[in-house]
Amino acid sequence: MQNPSAHENIGLQSQPPPKEQNYGATAAHVRQGPFVSVSRNSPAKRDYLTVAVLCYGNLINFMDWFIVPGILLDIQRYFKLSDGDTGLLQTVFILCYMLAAPIFGYLGDRYNRKVILGAGIFFWSGVTLGSSFISELYYWIFFLSRGLVGIGTASYSTIAPTIIADLFEEGKRTTVLSIFYIFIPVGSGLGYVLAAGMADVTGDWHWAFRITPCMGGLALVLLILLVPQRTQRRTAAHRALSISGTLRVAAEKPGVQRTAKTTWCQDVASLAKNLSFVWSSLGLTAMAFVTGALGTWVPLFLYRAQVVQGIVSPCFQESCNSSNSLIFGGITTGTGILGVIAGAEAARRLRKINNKADPLICATSMFISALCLYIALMVAQTNILSTFVSADLSIISKMSSGILGRKGRGRRRRGVAFAEFSAIF
Repeated sequence: MQNPSAHENIGLQSQPPPKEQNYGATAAHVRQGPFVSVSRNSPAKRDYLTVAVLCYGNLINFMDWFIVPGILLDIQRYFKLSDGDTGLLQTVFILCYMLAAPIFGYLGDRYNRKVILGAGIFFWSGVTLGSSFISELYYWIFFLSRGLVGIGTASYSTIAPTIIADLFEEGKRTTVLSIFYIFIPVGSGLGYVLAAGMADVTGDWHWAFRITPCMGGLALVLLILLVPQRTQRRTAAHRALSISGTLRVAAEKPGVQRTAKTTWCQDVASLAKNLSFVWSSLGLTAMAFVTGALGTWVPLFLYRAQVVQGIVSPCFQESCNSSNSLIFGGITTGTGILGVIAGAEAARRLRKINNKADPLICATSMFISALCLYIALMVAQTNILSTFVSADLSIISKMSSGILGRKGRGRRRRGVAFAEFSAIF
């Protein structure tokens, strides 16, 4: 029997237990046994294929989020909804998402994540497709369908980042997660573009809800074929890192496993002791509150501002002009990517001279974003171009702040940590 400590930095178990799982925020799972030397600094090609599949799924996830805002005026007219009722659509979606995310975080730590992901993709794609056939007489079913889509997407946003975190070492993990999160603005922007484009091409907004389910079917096939059944943490000698940052090493006899199970409440209590996580979560809550309202109402807000200025005529048809959604979708995609890159690069440079670079950039970006958003709202009645420019700057600043907040919290790799993040977002 070789000494496992001699292989602490490069060894991996040659035969991991067939039912090995990780339980809870403070779980420790160590099994002593034969080790083989494996280069852990060079992830296998399959790891990168897994990331590509998960990024594609994240793209579809956020496209589904923003299909409704992209054709909000058409939906409002079809179901004869007031502004208050229309806003309830997003409220139902977010509430279901928020309540479901911690549950999926708990399940993801204890059951097969690939199965949960596959079930989530199949569920939300099926519900989205079904919602495209709802009659205008049954608007409440449409509201219910958006809530069910929120539950399905919660499973993905909660579980997928934990799989990526398990596949890569600390240095590469941050980079790969940053790439994964870039698909948030890309998917959001493409959601607007897809919805508006399909409504313009077909003359029927229902077709916007029939494209992403097809893309979801492809994602499900890729998930089944390319994503491994189980992932194993790439930590030294498989030591588990608890939420509090304490390394727990099991001093067991050869061939003996040690598994500690914790409840969901224990996981949350452990997270609550992490003040960095708590404060960054509160900050992201404030940012997401504004971003959610902005993402839902901006195309309709711009349309009404143009009506006030006499640029366009009021729409009384079933299918209205969706050019604002197309423009705003393109802006969201481009400026979102630019904001993520700018924030990451600024943090990388400033971190060399100040170890508090991330929170400083987050705070500065949020202040600039709030200022730009205020300007965009104030000038909308007089100058649409200035509104678009200010909105661009606001999105860039938000994404610069948001990506650093996610990366900082993403270092805690437990599924429930990502679940709490997803619920707030």
